[in-house]
Amino acid sequence: AQINSTVPWVPKSMFANHTSAVEFDPQVPNRAWLTDWFGIWRTDNITASTPTWTNYEKGHEQTVVFTLLSPPKGALLLSGIADIDGFYHSRLDTYPTRLLGYKTLLGDRSWQDTYSIAYFEGNPQYLVRVGGSRGDTSSYSGATSHDGGLTWNKFPTFPEGVLPQRLAVSATNYKTFVVATSDKQPFRTQDEGATWQPVSGLPVGFSGPWNWTQPLAADSVNGNRFYYYANGSFYRSDNGGVSFQPINTKLPNKDWNILKSMPGSEGEVWLGLDEKGLYSSKDGGKTFSKIPQVEKAHLLSFGKPPKDSTIPALYLYGRLALQRESIYLSLDRGRTWIDIGERHTPIGNEPLVLEASKQHFGLVFVGTNGRGIFYRSITKEPQILGG
Repeated sequence: AQINSTVPWVPKSMFANHTSAVEFDPQVPNRAWLTDWFGIWRTDNITASTPTWTNYEKGHEQTVVFTLLSPPKGALLLSGIADIDGFYHSRLDTYPTRLLGYKTLLGDRSWQDTYSIAYFEGNPQYLVRVGGSRGDTSSYSGATSHDGGLTWNKFPTFPEGVLPQRLAVSATNYKTFVVATSDKQPFRTQDEGATWQPVSGLPVGFSGPWNWTQPLAADSVNGNRFYYYANGSFYRSDNGGVSFQPINTKLPNKDWNILKSMPGSEGEVWLGLDEKGLYSSKDGGKTFSKIPQVEKAHLLSFGKPPKDSTIPALYLYGRLALQRESIYLSLDRGRTWIDIGERHTPIGNEPLVLEASKQHFGLVFVGTNGRGIFYRSITKEPQILGG
């Protein structure tokens, strides 16, 4: 067969991979449709000796999203995806051209999955990600980028057999980052992955990779400070991730947790505990206040402030008292909320990741468990699709 892929990154080898159905079109002679693991294909010359198959993918999504990142500069969005590594999204209305991949001495390679992506506060063009290929423990590792995610260099080393899950980069030293792992202690590097040391003072990590909790964060200003939540306790490191201490043991215990640092505000952290509510701290986690009204904090993210404000926009996927489950926006640190969800087109298939744009106020992304990435902008900003 001749393969005509309308999606730049889809290789010919994906055609008819795990074919699920083939149907002849009863209205159009010689036309047939085929569905497989990666999409929908059509030929208009099925009787030819070498039929040409074209894929029709616009509006059809079947990707599972592990992570999303919208840095203050560079790509509008970076995604980590199950089975197909992840993408650099320069525009929102066209297909990415290739997988994220990474460079090796033997040429470009890619992972099956990317589990977490983070940027360096001092220069958002510096990025780190972790990933691997399920079933191949030797593949688990990570990569760094110094050009905003266009090219990636694999870590020189990574602890053998350790599945990396979440990642946080020091706010002041791009070479220092902490990686939370599956069922093991977190690890820390201070030389961009050349050497690694186990982190002390934390419990073993959650089981992955099919887990979307986000218990690890770096302070957005203080480069020596990292945060971690587990089993109702809040831990903090003040020595660059070398060791952590429990500083608050009175939080609700919840397996599903989303921990975020407020951009530009030292010591300010926010913690979503699903139906246990939303909590914030301004003293680096020593004390937390429960946010009134919020009955469910499933996902949360900070985005670019509106014009004439310095307070980052706070987006919440959850439920307010006497309100429906939706996506809410707060411009005043959770005092008041605006429902920005679309009542007649809710986000289906388990919303698992929420990421707000740091470049455009009012633009927010939702990653799902099999229906790709949804986005919505509440403004009419002309460059919202990208350049």
